[in-house]
Amino acid sequence: MGLSVAISGGIIMFGIIYLMFSLSGLTDSIASISDSSMHSSDLENKLVKTSITINSITATGTTSNVSIVIKNDGIEKLWEFEKFNVIITYESSGTTYTENLIYTDTCPSSPGQWCPLSFNNDVIDPKILNYNETLSIDAKVSNNITALTNVICVVSTQNGVVATETTVA
Repeated sequence: MGLSVAISGGIIMFGIIYLMFSLSGLTDSIASISDSSMHSSDLENKLVKTSITINSITATGTTSNVSIVIKNDGIEKLWEFEKFNVIITYESSGTTYTENLIYTDTCPSSPGQWCPLSFNNDVIDPKILNYNETLSIDAKVSNNITALTNVICVVSTQNGVVATETTVA
């Protein structure tokens, strides 16, 4: 009788220890899922609060310079300009080009680059694009733009919100 009690006690103890180790892995998985869900919710919240528009595009035919003015219509602050995408589609000498310009913080920009030229109505945080503020962008494409052709500009923020505008050079 004593041996059977010892064996059953050992089996029960093994079961409890096995259960504890199994639950510790489960709690790590639950915590990981919770963190992922929180991160996803935070990103969705930023997307809802982000809105930009392109107020104007100025592209003079026969040059490679493009000036863009974007406005922050959302309540999310925008400052990670190196994560922005500026894509310009234009025509040069009968060929259509689409360029994804590279960010630089030095203006004037070189061919294939864009830079933040000036902030307008920048009253809250210097060099951060807050609600109702505008940013003038200096962009330079690699080729001269043909006069009287369409120039399409696409700007996307660091969290993927996109604004598009077309003008005639």
